[in-house]
Amino acid sequence: MSEGVSNKKRSLEWGFIFAGTALVALTYYLFLKPNEIMTPGLGGVAILVSYLLPLSLGLIYFLLNIPLFLLGYRFVGRQFVIRSLGGMISLSVFLYLFEFLPGWQQPIVGTILGGVISGAGIALVLLGGGTTGGVDIASVVISKVWPAFTIGRCMMAINSLIVIASWLTTDALHSVYTLISIFIAGKTIDVCYSRWLGKGGDRSTEVKSAS
Repeated sequence: MSEGVSNKKRSLEWGFIFAGTALVALTYYLFLKPNEIMTPGLGGVAILVSYLLPLSLGLIYFLLNIPLFLLGYRFVGRQFVIRSLGGMISLSVFLYLFEFLPGWQQPIVGTILGGVISGAGIALVLLGGGTTGGVDIASVVISKVWPAFTIGRCMMAINSLIVIASWLTTDALHSVYTLISIFIAGKTIDVCYSRWLGKGGDRSTEVKSAS
C-alpha cells in the first residue's frame, strides 16, 4: 500500500472515531440525560466503587481503565490502544462541547433512539479501529479471545450487570429503561458493524488492529 493511500485510510478511520464519539455525546444530552436513563459502562462501576473507597470519582475511573488498556494492548495491539485513547479523549471533548444542548423528555422515545444512535456511534468507532475506553475495551478483548461472543453481546451482558448492581442507587423504572436501551444499542452495534465491514453475523468480532 502506497504512503498516500495509507494516510488516506488512516485519516478515514480517525474520521470514523470522531464521528462516532460525536454521535454518542449527542445521544447522551438529547435522549439519555433528560430522561434519567443511566449511562452504563465503567462510569457506573466507578460510582459503585466510590461508595466503598474514599477516593475521587475521577481517580477511580482512571485506575479502573489502566488494566483494561493493558489488556487491549496485549490482545489487540498498540494501535488499538492509541485509537481507544483517542476515542476516550474525543468523547470527553464532545461531551464538553455539547453540554448546552436541550434534551427531549420522552422516556420511551429516548430509550429507543438513545439505544439506536449510540449503538451506531460505537459501531463507527469500532470501524475506525478503536473504542471509547472502559467496557468497550473489555468487550473487544472478550470477543477476540472467544469469537462466539460478538462485541454487541459482550457490551449488553457487562452493562446489564452494572445496571443491576446499581439498582440500589436509582429507581426500578429508569433501570428498566436503561436495560432496554442497552439491549437496543448492543443489537445495533452488531448489525451496523458487521454490515459496514461487509461481513455477516458473528464474524463482526474481527476487530481490526489498524496499522
